[in-house]
Amino acid sequence: MIRQTARRFLTAPALRRGLCSDSSRVQSAHQVFAALTKNRPVFRITKPVEVIREPSVFFKGLLRGIAQAKSRIVLSSLYLGSDEPELVSALDRALAANQALRVDILLDCLRGTRSDSRGQSSATLLAPLVRKYGDERVRVAMYHTPALNGISKRVWPQRYNETFGLQHIKAYVFDDELIVSGANLSRDYFTNRQDRYLRIGESGLASYFVELVRAIASFSFILGSERNLAMPVGVPDPSRDPREFVAVANSVMTGFLGRAQAENSVTGDDIDEADTLAIPTVQMSQLGITQDEEHMREFFHITDTYARLHGCRNLMASAYFNFSDFHKHNVLRSSSRWDLLVASPRANGFFTASGISRYIPDMYSIIEHEFLKSARTCGRPDIAVEEYYRDGWTFHGKGVWCYLDQKSPQLTMIGSPNYGYRSIYCDLETQITLIPGTAGSQLRDDLHQEALSLLSHSEMVTEAGLEKRIRGAPLWLYGLKPFILKKM
Repeated sequence: MIRQTARRFLTAPALRRGLCSDSSRVQSAHQVFAALTKNRPVFRITKPVEVIREPSVFFKGLLRGIAQAKSRIVLSSLYLGSDEPELVSALDRALAANQALRVDILLDCLRGTRSDSRGQSSATLLAPLVRKYGDERVRVAMYHTPALNGISKRVWPQRYNETFGLQHIKAYVFDDELIVSGANLSRDYFTNRQDRYLRIGESGLASYFVELVRAIASFSFILGSERNLAMPVGVPDPSRDPREFVAVANSVMTGFLGRAQAENSVTGDDIDEADTLAIPTVQMSQLGITQDEEHMREFFHITDTYARLHGCRNLMASAYFNFSDFHKHNVLRSSSRWDLLVASPRANGFFTASGISRYIPDMYSIIEHEFLKSARTCGRPDIAVEEYYRDGWTFHGKGVWCYLDQKSPQLTMIGSPNYGYRSIYCDLETQITLIPGTAGSQLRDDLHQEALSLLSHSEMVTEAGLEKRIRGAPLWLYGLKPFILKKM
């Protein structure tokens, strides 16, 4: 059954009132989004892309990929859950069975060394693999933000120190297969925490992410067999010499991105309308890399221009209603119709938290209310906010679906960014822009069904409804809004 939210998304007009429509001039998706392929690496996807909808299927895909990998496994995540020995056991079996197999793991240093009540962490789970197989076959890299240094490094406690910046990239490679997602490697992400996941079998794109992870690893702490952490020779410690660290890291990433673009660039003559195109972009603002921000700016410009002539609708999802000013401004000024999908308070990962964190869902409701008030002031009744709720589940999905017509999306973005302040200015992020070609009708249908499936568990919220919800929020919570906007 299609709920009211999904039905509204299907039937509401893509064209804003007062704008003209000239269907005789409608271009193909490849033509419309041609500017997104400039100065970017672009990969042609010739094999079917699988749209995974359920966390349990994602987990099975990880286990299958580990078991079947012949030469390389690359796992990039914020952390590996301390309650997740099954993945470690799977890696152990694969390494024991295949002497040619190499495993690269990239995690965040602060999150990956944070201990639970039993003293367990990502580092304690993975160190035995390093001890057993050596760092030539198992390399665990832990990126540390340069923003946490000096006195701040000593003063800020675990968990709260993670607000300075994180390694947030989520990509999982098994030989020539890539699973790109926003999901981390812990039990809830494999059971009842809804995210997005695409399985793409393209060797060039898989190799891009392998080299990306290895590039980041070259300026990250490396986990030793005794749980010790050491920077690679010649690389400054980001917490002691952040300026020199940034210079080294920027040089590595600039070189990597330059090579990736040179080796995988396309021109209009190179692109066949039947091709499905994948465009990976990276954001590392603390290291001077703003590729994804520039990519998103171009996307907003393209859809705004297109919508003025033909109409356009977009769905943007995030785990939290904490969109940056950059994203909110472009949505409000756009000629496109926009639906924003976020977690409801009960589906927010902080809903059952203790301490001050339990008020975070209320803060997101306050921000939602202010945004819908701005939309009304801007004369944008076509902008809607939907909240995901599924009993017993939380929501962590993120990405964009762009509809140039009323049938199916001609573009999707998927990856790690939540489209908030942190995504732009603090964390390491990457996402893939996927543009299905004329031969990709099944992929477009699958992406459309994915969007409808998420919306089927969602309800549209109103300014009046949110005003009622936040009426009892403590006044001091409003004072924390600048911190929440920039740190959560």
